[in-house]
Amino acid sequence: MSHVETPVAGRETKLSWVVDLGAALILIVVFWLQQLIAASDRWVAVVGSFLALVVVAAVLTRWVFPSLAPVAALVATGIGWTLGVSTDPMLAVAWCLYPLAVRRGARTRWIGLAAILVMLIASLAYGSDGSLAGLDQRLVLAAAALGASWLLGHVEARRLEAVQRATLERAAYDRVMQQTAMAREVHDVVGHALSVIGAEADVARNIPGATEDDLRQSLADIERRSRTALEQVQALVRGLRRGEDATARPAELPELVAAAQASGLDVESRIDLPALPLGTKAVVSRVVQEALSNIVRHSGASRCEIAIWPEEKWLVVRVDDDGTGLPVRRPEGSGLAGMRERVEEVGGTLTVTNRLEGGTRVLARLPLEASA
Repeated sequence: MSHVETPVAGRETKLSWVVDLGAALILIVVFWLQQLIAASDRWVAVVGSFLALVVVAAVLTRWVFPSLAPVAALVATGIGWTLGVSTDPMLAVAWCLYPLAVRRGARTRWIGLAAILVMLIASLAYGSDGSLAGLDQRLVLAAAALGASWLLGHVEARRLEAVQRATLERAAYDRVMQQTAMAREVHDVVGHALSVIGAEADVARNIPGATEDDLRQSLADIERRSRTALEQVQALVRGLRRGEDATARPAELPELVAAAQASGLDVESRIDLPALPLGTKAVVSRVVQEALSNIVRHSGASRCEIAIWPEEKWLVVRVDDDGTGLPVRRPEGSGLAGMRERVEEVGGTLTVTNRLEGGTRVLARLPLEASA
């Protein structure tokens, strides 16, 4: 996986500036001020004061210039050691190194090691304290400060990268789920409407002795169903443009039964529908709609039975037909797959099987209470 530059948001807030200013003042007061006051050479005091200002500027701009700030602090501190105006064990460098570790992620491993190496070389070459014990103590503190700064920044960078990856994966998952939902809705709305329209047109065309009024009534029904389907598709498109859920209003069960009957199918219905959560009620409608669409389009059935009733903690939805049944070894189509997905999303189960007496049975069991 290639490295992703990790943005660090919210670091240039007023609180961040106040914290950095406080850190800069503490560093100057503790490690620079006493040596500057005690400097006997005026030139050394002036240069030391300038170096102290460089350290302050580096600390204050560490999030703005994450690559430049630790270098400036390192150079200023090293020269301060040489002139004897600073005893800072590279705490300013460590403070400035943290944003670089966070911004550059895993690449900071080598930057941190290089900074520690440069610090060690500089301290050995320019350490002003003649005491070996004092130099060793400063080296230990400097190495610990730089190492801790790099480690904390590196851990934070990894955390931010993980958050970023999770955000991208979640966005990709949401896009896939939205596309799946849209495909289901379009299939259910358009597929069902076209199935009923085609079947109703075929029935009207083959009615013996059909009068003009009969044909006009059939055409009016076809027009009404096509307009309803078009309005539902337009509602889906508007919802997608606004970033809303891609769902259309499911048809009521009496509408579905009437549409199937208009297509020439003899429908017997026994419906005992208790109060249901909105999501479960929509799934019931979609299951019945897809089952009827499949019967009209594929089964060659002349009759079907719809039965819906509560059974303990479940709502049972059963749709039987007297058609040709399921073909052998035929893969599950998008309609059945969408029906199964809808049922499982609310915590239910779906089976589609051939009946012993001929035809197909669609059987769904849905929880009466909404699942978590």
